[in-house]
This record gives sequence, structure tokens and C-alpha cells, in this order.
Amino acid sequence: MVLILFDCTCFYNKIDKFMNAAVFYGPNNIKVENVNIKKRNNNECLLKVLSCSVCSYDIRTFRNGHFKVTPPIILGHEICAQIVDGFYEKDINIKSGTRVSIYPVIPCLICWYCKNKKYNLCTNLKEIGSSINGGFAEYILIPKTIFKIGGIVSILDNITNEEASLIEPLACCINSVNQIKNFEFGSVIILGDGPIGLMQLMLIKRSFKVNVTVIGKISHRLGLARKLGADLTILLEIDDNIDNYIERYKKYLKEVGEEFSPNVIFVSNNNPSSLNLAIKLVNKNGKIVLFSGIKNQNNENKMLTNIDPNFIHYNQVSIFGSFSSTPNDMSEAMKIINFKEINLRSLITHEFSLFKIKDAFDTSESYKGFKSIINKF
Repeated sequence: MVLILFDCTCFYNKIDKFMNAAVFYGPNNIKVENVNIKKRNNNECLLKVLSCSVCSYDIRTFRNGHFKVTPPIILGHEICAQIVDGFYEKDINIKSGTRVSIYPVIPCLICWYCKNKKYNLCTNLKEIGSSINGGFAEYILIPKTIFKIGGIVSILDNITNEEASLIEPLACCINSVNQIKNFEFGSVIILGDGPIGLMQLMLIKRSFKVNVTVIGKISHRLGLARKLGADLTILLEIDDNIDNYIERYKKYLKEVGEEFSPNVIFVSNNNPSSLNLAIKLVNKNGKIVLFSGIKNQNNENKMLTNIDPNFIHYNQVSIFGSFSSTPNDMSEAMKIINFKEINLRSLITHEFSLFKIKDAFDTSESYKGFKSIINKF
């Protein structure tokens, strides 16, 4: 079976009509194939993919499928690419050869959220790597809509392709940290020691003078968290009593004089039990930010949580969601990387060719490092 992509005759003198692409056909079924580039309409621009980072969403989709994904399709949405043909419209001038990071949300531009530039909350949301073909391929066609909303961010020379592919997840972290901008708090807990948790750690340390605790399950990741500024790290051992860790954290808060101040809890992993843990850790007037999509825990597709509404009420606890990002977050992420305000390079631990994409997934899934990047096509 050949996956039909796009066609654009003006490109044929510049590239072959075929490209290598990792085609997702269903759970645990992905194949690197030579596929034809066919166009669907004239509202798309061709880009050459330079690097595409592996997201935990890609891995979950590869293993189990996803309600947003209809195979066959090309996954991958954390993309650094190069413009093949320039894009020129009113107030937009992006030349051929420009390296860019790509905002993966395709908005409808009609709903209330789009009219108010909250594109990540579009009621008719489509996404690169979910609704249309993504970045695990030599080339990608991007809807011109993304150009028009400022979703194509030019990359400066001192940013590597690999770093540029992390602009999208960093923008998502910026969106999550923005949820607490006008909130008074004394400490932060990040539940998750993966790339997202550590990006949030660096952003919080950059913007706030607060103590940050990172709680996770991988010792070498917590080691890097300490190097990146975590004031306390807690390693969760399998089958250990969770109350012991809660007591350790509360003892630490008492030592630093923040025992009774409001705190912020970021749930930055997909384990359903993490929300229950967050409820146990949050202080009065505290705030819980749900960053990650939570995996289903039973056959009825229900998340098992134990939230007492009276606890929320009497302690004035708030629970907020944070999904994706906006083009403004993408631009801010690019500036942060450009000025080396955070050490993003420390999170890039493995690089793979497209033909080794299953190895990239396995490496990410096994927690051997942090970010795996596809950068050879």
C-alpha cells in the first residue's frame, strides 16, 4: 500500500517526486517507505525536514493508537524544517532556504477561540502529525493558515536543528508556566522527571525565586534535575509507601519556611495516580496544573482518581489544564533558546536516522536518556 501525500509541480525541478517517510499503519506497525509526494490543494507550502523530535505522544500513538489519529499517516510534530519555496503575502516574507520551527496546530479561524487567538483551544482543532502528515519524513507540506497566524518561526543561526525541534515542546511548557504568572505561591512541585518536567524546571527557575521539587522515578534524570537547579529531588521507588515521600517534602517545606504558603503542583507525566498524589501534596490556596494527557487505566476508559470536592472547596484549591501552546509561545521559546537562557541542549541525548525510528521510540520509552531526535533522512 502506498501512502498518497501531496503534489506540487513547481517543486518537481527541485526535488524528486518521492521521499522516505515513516508511515504509521496502526499499533506497533510503522514502516519506512518511499512514498509519492502528491498535492491536495494550492494552500500548502513544501518544507524539507531537518530534524523531528520524538514526543511521548508519538510513542503512545505508536503503541496503542489514538482517537485523534486515523492511519495511514506520518507522525511527528516537534519539527525543525527548511522552506523550499518562499512564502510571500501581506506582512509575511519568509524566503526559500529559511530554517523554521513549526506550530503544529491547524486552526479553523472561525470559532470564538480562534478569533481571540487561542488557537490551541480551537473547537475544530486539527494537528500536524495527528490529522495530517507530520515530520517523520524527508519533506512536509504545511497549510498556509499556519503561516498566516504566525506559526512559522524563523530560526537564528546559533540554534542547531536539534535544539530548534524542541521549540514546540518548550512553547507548551511556557503555556503551562503562564498559568501561574499572576499567582502568589511559595514553592513548586513537578511530578515528572522527563524532558517536559525539566523544561518546566528551567523556566520556573528563570522566572521565579521559589524552591522547586522534582519528583520522579529515574535516578539519572533526577541527577540532571539537580544540576539544572532543582532544590529537592525525590526518587519514587516501586511499591514504597508514598506517604513517606509526602512527609519528606513537608519536612523540607518547614525547613525553608514555606510550610503553610500556597504551592503549585505540575502534573507532567501521564500516570493516572499522579493527580491523586498532587491532591495529597497541594497546600491551601494551592494550584494544580495538569500538563500531560493521562493514560486510561481500565477497560471503561475512566481515570481512577479520588478527588473530594469538599477538600477542593474548604482549602480553596484550583485545578487547571494546560494544552499545547500559541504562536506567541513559540516565538518566546525561540528567543529563550537564542539567548541561551536555559540549557536545552542538555536534554538531547540520542540522535537517529529515519530508518531507525523504532530504535528511537524504544530508547525514549525505556527512559535511557531524555530526548531522541530524528535528524538523518
